[in-house]
Amino acid sequence: MLKQRKGWSYGAISAVLIGALAVTGCGKSNEAGGNSGTPPEGNSASKPSAQAEAGPYELKWLKAQDISLPYDASKDVVKQAIEKKLNIKIVPELVDVQQYKTKLNLKMSSSDIPDVARIDFADDFQKYAQQGAFVDLTGLINEKDTPNIMKEVPPEIFEQAKVNGKIYGIPYQGGPGAGYRWNLVMRKDYMESVGADVPKTLEEYYNLLKKIKAEKPEVIPLGGYTAQIGETKYANNSFDNVFGAFGVTPGFFTEKDGKFSNYDIDPKMREALLFLQKMYAEGLIDKEFATIKEEQLRAKLYSGKLFSWMGWWSTANDYDTQIETSELMKSGKLASDGKLPNQAEEPFKYLKLTGSLLGADGTAVAPSGAPFSQMNAISAKTKDPKKVLSIIEESLSPENQMLTVWGIEGEDYKLENGKLKVDTNLVDPKTQQDKNGNFRGTQSYLFAPGLNGWPHYLESLPLRYSEALDVAISNPHQITDASNYLESPTKIAKMVELNTMRDSVFTQIIMGGDIKKFDDFVEKWNSQGGSQILKELEESFKKKSGK
Repeated sequence: MLKQRKGWSYGAISAVLIGALAVTGCGKSNEAGGNSGTPPEGNSASKPSAQAEAGPYELKWLKAQDISLPYDASKDVVKQAIEKKLNIKIVPELVDVQQYKTKLNLKMSSSDIPDVARIDFADDFQKYAQQGAFVDLTGLINEKDTPNIMKEVPPEIFEQAKVNGKIYGIPYQGGPGAGYRWNLVMRKDYMESVGADVPKTLEEYYNLLKKIKAEKPEVIPLGGYTAQIGETKYANNSFDNVFGAFGVTPGFFTEKDGKFSNYDIDPKMREALLFLQKMYAEGLIDKEFATIKEEQLRAKLYSGKLFSWMGWWSTANDYDTQIETSELMKSGKLASDGKLPNQAEEPFKYLKLTGSLLGADGTAVAPSGAPFSQMNAISAKTKDPKKVLSIIEESLSPENQMLTVWGIEGEDYKLENGKLKVDTNLVDPKTQQDKNGNFRGTQSYLFAPGLNGWPHYLESLPLRYSEALDVAISNPHQITDASNYLESPTKIAKMVELNTMRDSVFTQIIMGGDIKKFDDFVEKWNSQGGSQILKELEESFKKKSGK
């Protein structure tokens, strides 16, 4: 069933999360609770609360938000329309998007557990589910009572998402982990100026970087940046194409004939690190890659000091426009108001995007996520679990998904001959408000859209977004982590520690450290929990495969 769903539409629906912000609901705390699906005494799920009967059901959300942008929830007309449609009252607690995971984990460890939490499936969700943090939904989700949820998430996905044989949440199949979403991005004009074509192999790319350095010494051949707060170091994919050309990718587990390993300790990883070390020593990699954030990398790009980098698919449009703006400013040809018209429907002018680079053996790997990477779970402390589940169910009707994803018909979007057209000029990018002073939080107030969610998404993509997404999701070298959906208590307890150690060692080696550090890392990785993780994954694999 899953194989039939994969392809362009599957990937595009998944990728749109870049425009959506993670949301969670927070209810009134209650010291009692458990994971049996039976609420604390006096809070029976079978009896809707008096508040729900009297008026809108209140949901307090921990809402991820780019706090650098203006926003006032009380003036969000789409939020108000959703509240009216679902008969709820949303009280958002705004937290910077980079701090979301940290803030959520703090709430999970306190008595202020959210009513509904969107949380990473790998490790975090499994850990909290086993601790009794979430309501057991096993007997509550079915074709009769929750048909909209079942349309979004097929039974086999629920089966994969079970923890100890029970359903503790709704898989979010629209997340970024449903496919590869990164591209190698290069300045097309710089490439043309040195008479080079788009590289297909790592060797061709390496030679191109050397040519750029020789002919444009003021330009950084390959840029990189550290992960954002709360993310794994190499989650930013700065060197994906280099690692991938050696047949490895940091952090991924592998399986062959029931035996597990991890690319972090693979001998081919050693070779990849030595190659990156060579590139760094030759000045082909930004000397600041280990310390700067993405915003600083952007500044170098916009000023013309960067040739190539790994980029998330949806960022290329804005980057191209910013480069054009900078070039027009240099030539004195920028409009007096300092603005360019929307460029999204124009072909890329300054950038060229491509997929994986092939290694010496003609192969490559690109780290693709799992079919789902997040879960929407209802807290065991919530006052009315069945009511919350019914709100999620109602939000997933086709009509309500149009509202939560695209906003108000006739204002945020129109359907012309059955095809969706989004009004891209409705909101001023500086004020984030429309002409009436309203904020429009489309794609921000979502409950649990799944694989079938994001209606009309493909046809809504402007040219540049469509081209960039197509390059990413059409990458034929995508692989998934073999540990997906397998149980390993040690992995939950030790993986952060092992990843932190890896990040430090790998960075040191790239920047010139002795390669013996890698051999020492492999020994420590195994002795400090890695070997036990592999053993537990193998046992879980055998159990799930019926062997």
